[in-house]
Amino acid sequence: MIHCLHGAVGNFQAWETLSQDLDESVNSLDLWRFFDHSTPNLFETGQLICKGAGLGDVVLGYSMGGRIALHALIAEPEKWRAAIIVSAHPGLIIGQEERREKDREWARISKENWTSFLHQWNNQEIFLSSPEELHQADIKDNEFVSESFLHWSLGRQNDLRSDLPKITCPVLWITGSHDPKFTALAEEATSLLPNSEHLIISGSGHRVPWQRPKEFSASVKKFLKRNNSF
Repeated sequence: MIHCLHGAVGNFQAWETLSQDLDESVNSLDLWRFFDHSTPNLFETGQLICKGAGLGDVVLGYSMGGRIALHALIAEPEKWRAAIIVSAHPGLIIGQEERREKDREWARISKENWTSFLHQWNNQEIFLSSPEELHQADIKDNEFVSESFLHWSLGRQNDLRSDLPKITCPVLWITGSHDPKFTALAEEATSLLPNSEHLIISGSGHRVPWQRPKEFSASVKKFLKRNNSF
């Protein structure tokens, strides 16, 4: 089973194409449901992901979902057969308060004016070389999206670099060639992981799975085939 975690303004349906291309069952998690009855932080959310997974499962996370996936891997490293991390951040070394303030503003806008929020979100520099995700969050989930900016903010995440060596399962870290910031972060992160590889997919920006879906699916399938035993 592969547990797929979407991004900050994503939707569980974003993984439909991937689920059709892989030979394994895909569990596309709706991360907004974690806010139905509580407001878990990143570490607690990682633990909840572990709770819902079986021994020898795989976790795949994109961007914010990748950060949550890292927390799940660190929480129970012995549980996972393999992991795929896409365009994710291991944690800020400086600037946490500035990021928290920025995410508080995103939380406010997403709650007050969804249309304006989506326009501003998709016009950030990091996304200019990428198309919009095929399945973005809907206005019905705007309050949950707002909560995620408060509780899952990169500014509230610990710097995970010192914890990365605890992740012993095979890790495929994917970034796009047009996403230099996250490609550099991936290079740094994979140098700290004991069993990892960094794949740069040509012609893609931050949203690799949707900009280069065939290449992305083929890379994930090849990686999992090499790591099909636990």
